[in-house]
Amino acid sequence: MLFKVQYHGKKKYIKLNGDSHSEFLKEAKVKFSISTETDIYVLDDTGTEVDEEVFTDILEEKTDILWTIVDVLSVSDSPVPSSCNDTLSLSSPTSESDTSLMSSKRWPIDNSFLMSPKRQCTDDTILKSTQSQHIDDSSSQAKELVKRVLEQKPGGEKILKEYAMRGEFKDRTRRELVNIIVADMVEKYGRAPPKDKRTQYAWGIVTLFPSLKDPYSKKGYEHFYDADSNEGYIAWKLKNTQRDLSSGSSSSGFRRMSSHTSNSSGPQLEREVSKELQLEGDQCCEAISLLKHSTDKEQIFMKMKATFNHRQQLIHDPEQCSTVLTLFPRFLDTKGLVLQDFDLLFSAETSSKLLEKWGTLLKVKVIQQAKNLSKTPLLDYLIQSAEENPDEDNEMPGK
Repeated sequence: MLFKVQYHGKKKYIKLNGDSHSEFLKEAKVKFSISTETDIYVLDDTGTEVDEEVFTDILEEKTDILWTIVDVLSVSDSPVPSSCNDTLSLSSPTSESDTSLMSSKRWPIDNSFLMSPKRQCTDDTILKSTQSQHIDDSSSQAKELVKRVLEQKPGGEKILKEYAMRGEFKDRTRRELVNIIVADMVEKYGRAPPKDKRTQYAWGIVTLFPSLKDPYSKKGYEHFYDADSNEGYIAWKLKNTQRDLSSGSSSSGFRRMSSHTSNSSGPQLEREVSKELQLEGDQCCEAISLLKHSTDKEQIFMKMKATFNHRQQLIHDPEQCSTVLTLFPRFLDTKGLVLQDFDLLFSAETSSKLLEKWGTLLKVKVIQQAKNLSKTPLLDYLIQSAEENPDEDNEMPGK
């Protein structure tokens, strides 16, 4: 096992066969030529001292961490930290009078000290240390919250044991985890838990189970709950739960299409589509959430195909049709998705005509149909652009 370690500004790698705290300190002394009689201790990347009791726990949570070795003899009780450029001498006191002068409890404080750069440096250091400690405390609280819920709820112990054995989860187990968490949340805070509580649960999940953390997101837990967009696994499950509690319907179904009279032809015609390999309920919600974060083109096409039926329900629902591009933003940046939907909706022969050149006579009809859609800034821009260029190419491509 490799450790990245620094001592007095110098950085080196230390290689150990295990994760023993004592062996780590012993090897550090050898690596940095520190006397064997010198007492040293280790800090993590937040500046928090790590003792033997929690050393292995920190290793499990933080695999890539810069450890800092501190020489006990180089640290005094002076209120001015050694990180400041103009710190006082750190030589060891040789008498009781010197000791009293170096004691922080008896340090004489005057206005010049309070206004000095050294004091400012101290305040900044204390502030950063306090903020770091607050984050660590919040993370620990969130972790203990989720762990306590799983220990108390049916099925929770099974989830903890599976992770202890495998170090990861299957999709089925992850869904069970979200179900238990949301059930506890609703039990404690009602059908609409506060956003800070949803965030705390999401944070606790990825802290307790590091393999579930998303390395491509800012905080690592947004795929479970993102407070800015109110989306993620927890948000989707909460919406299903809220709908079930209010209507008494099954949690596996989406809101059904509103009954409205459709035309016998044209875009508003409700066509029969195949339900083969189509996702429903929680699985569909998870696929939609995944699509917003995924960059794998093959996975995007597969999940878009599996959520096609749900998308058709939205399109034919007057109250939700305007949300299609919000729920499926990959239409805007991934070529071929529109053609794939046409292929699923029509026959291969009909869908192949989508990318053919259309005569200019159809342009006016397309613009007119677009004006009947729900207004969005993007739609207004496209209509205006089409109307301001009447003399462009004699033919326009169907898009």
